[in-house]
Amino acid sequence: MVSKRTDNQPQQREPDKTPFGYRFFGSVETFVYCDERFRPTWEPPKGYRLKAEHRSQLCVHVAAHATVSHMSRAWVYMLAVPPAGVRSWTISERKTASLGKIWGLCSTSDFYCHYLEWDRDRQMYVADRERLEYGLNRNYEDYLHEHLNPRAGRKVLNPFSGGAPTLDEFLADHRRVFRAQACGHLAGHIADGIAAGMTADEALTLYDRRDTQYVGESDIVVAQGLAGLLPPGEYENAVQVTEEVLRRPDVWQSVIQLAEELEKFGLIEGDECEADLRELLPEDTGDWPPAPDHTLADPI
Repeated sequence: MVSKRTDNQPQQREPDKTPFGYRFFGSVETFVYCDERFRPTWEPPKGYRLKAEHRSQLCVHVAAHATVSHMSRAWVYMLAVPPAGVRSWTISERKTASLGKIWGLCSTSDFYCHYLEWDRDRQMYVADRERLEYGLNRNYEDYLHEHLNPRAGRKVLNPFSGGAPTLDEFLADHRRVFRAQACGHLAGHIADGIAAGMTADEALTLYDRRDTQYVGESDIVVAQGLAGLLPPGEYENAVQVTEEVLRRPDVWQSVIQLAEELEKFGLIEGDECEADLRELLPEDTGDWPPAPDHTLADPI
């Protein structure tokens, strides 16, 4: 888990599991129409109550997190948004009694990253690729030892067909997990952009607010940190493949259908409830998201 700094840190809510846990938060900004596009406003009026049009867009935002995460083989546990008209809202979920004031939530499979550290001055996560490289190589050696010399009575989980993987295959599989997490974090804002008639680059530029406020929980900053653990070009690739998959008619239709059900019920869970989450999500695509063409042969 990413370690938290306590020295001179701004007094703002931080998630108890860090941004690299299993949560994607809904955007906390209000939305306004500008030139027939949804645009965020960073300073809601005093006493702001959640408007129906803002809630509708929050449902798209959260549904996109869920859809993209599911396509990369993550398990989606719960989606939730508050009712229209509220000033404040909090919710509990499978590991936390209360998440504090938020506007929306997508809870997915656990994921913790030990190789990123928050730099408050630069408002970014600094990636320790050298330590990651060492850790993955050690993991590969341990994997081979267990695969070739399994202890009696112990089953060895092998996600690779055809026997033990090569080091390149092992690294590629682990890179896909980091890449998938980056794509999951980017999906909400990219979907906001698609709904507003913007490209992914336009939307991410609009939502990157490091020049105005503390953004340790920002999906964009988290995605950039995760991409920093991978070879050069991975962040740009994550933006591109996330936009491409969300613009696929079948995938976007899944996002809209899921958002409509979420708008209707306010809560959708992985088990049976008013709406069946499993029926609303598209099929996962196996090895999605793809790597840039050059990364497989490059050292991590």
